[in-house]
Amino acid sequence: MSDTTVPEVAPAAETVEAAKVEVKAATAPYISTTVRNPIVDKASYLEHSVRASLGNDQSKMYVAAAADTTDNAGLVPTRQLTEVINGISNADRPLIDSVSTGTLPDAGMTFEIPKITVAPTVAVASEGGTPSETDQNAAFVSVDVKKFIGQQTFSLELLDRSSPAFFAELVRQMEYAYAKATDTAVGTALIAGGTDGGNRTLTTGALAADFVSDAAVSIYENTLGFATNIAVSPAQWGVLMGLVDSSNRPIFQQTINPQNAGGTLTATAVRGNLLGLNLRVARALSGTGDNSMIIVNPDAYTWYESPRLSLQTNLISTGQVQVGYYGYGAIATKIAAGAYRYMVA
Repeated sequence: MSDTTVPEVAPAAETVEAAKVEVKAATAPYISTTVRNPIVDKASYLEHSVRASLGNDQSKMYVAAAADTTDNAGLVPTRQLTEVINGISNADRPLIDSVSTGTLPDAGMTFEIPKITVAPTVAVASEGGTPSETDQNAAFVSVDVKKFIGQQTFSLELLDRSSPAFFAELVRQMEYAYAKATDTAVGTALIAGGTDGGNRTLTTGALAADFVSDAAVSIYENTLGFATNIAVSPAQWGVLMGLVDSSNRPIFQQTINPQNAGGTLTATAVRGNLLGLNLRVARALSGTGDNSMIIVNPDAYTWYESPRLSLQTNLISTGQVQVGYYGYGAIATKIAAGAYRYMVA
């Protein structure tokens, strides 16, 4: 019988050794290159911005590189923040806050408030004597209702294509204007009906105390109410904070260790206390002359007000929109002697 067994053949030595060889990749030297950015002006910036928005990867890199304002100053579009700087108006109404407030009647452009003009009397009478008799009389205080309104006109493009922040800021600014107009109206009424405080100067704390004490007496005698509020101009606010005693210690400013405790005025707040009165700084008052300070019994004056309203009109012929912001208000002078005005002449 013949032998048919096939002998095993060992793999070639070259194949085995090749399998064991560890190949190490060569490390290439680092080469830094700068590609010239084709964005060199606003036109090229616009072109590549459009291409980038359509998916062009190269344009995306060019636009990203152009965002480096160090090397491409002036090519980056100016961003606008949502915050708005406003140093000319706010919603404060210090004069309205210094009087009482009420809800405006729902109809009519005038309304009336009954007022006692003659009160009954009582007197000592002898036995069988005639009692004192004084008939009570009443009259009506007539109050006019005024409309306070402002208007803004802008294009349909601004209406349709602007940020919602525009409308929020528009309403806020019109509210500020409304607050200024209504507060000024109350200040005008206080000046028109208030008692003339006589010739005054405000160079010492004693003179300030004289003004406050004279006002308190006058208001109580004429209204049987109390002087509780004082509105001052920004200039007089500064004068009051600057008053010092003989040792140069502030009289009315709030300090950590108060020596005089005549007030709590600070440069960081437009509200404070002056000799027991609630002080408010009113920009409707100005200077240091006549009517730059008014002391008030709030029950003697009442501000009646409606809710604020708005209306909108489209001007088709001009492609514009008009927006009105308005409300109704009335200041009732119930007792004119309830205000006492600082006067210098």
